[in-house]
Amino acid sequence: MFRRAMLATLAVVAVVAMLGMSPQSARADDRDFVLVNGSQRIILEVYVGPSDSDDWGDDILGRDVLMPGESVTIVFSRFDGNAGKCAYDVRVVARDGGEGRIMGVNLCTTSSVTFN
Repeated sequence: MFRRAMLATLAVVAVVAMLGMSPQSARADDRDFVLVNGSQRIILEVYVGPSDSDDWGDDILGRDVLMPGESVTIVFSRFDGNAGKCAYDVRVVARDGGEGRIMGVNLCTTSSVTFN
């Protein structure tokens, strides 16, 4: 009886340990956020760059578009060179040529950014 209880306990500990080391949790970054298109415009391009840099980098959406009311999760796995930075600027370009910017967003404490 004691042996069976010990094996069950070890199995539970092993499962919990494996869940704690899952690839998804290992890749999560405090700066990941959801970008929401709260406007009536179609967003064609999204740029995110550290506030202390003039370089916007590449368009994150690529060939995708962000329709009014839609959202997209911005994942920071590609921005490892800026580890530890929290202040970022977010820039969007709409299909009609309009542009929006939100400067100095603290992505370490913000989980969602909305363009209206």
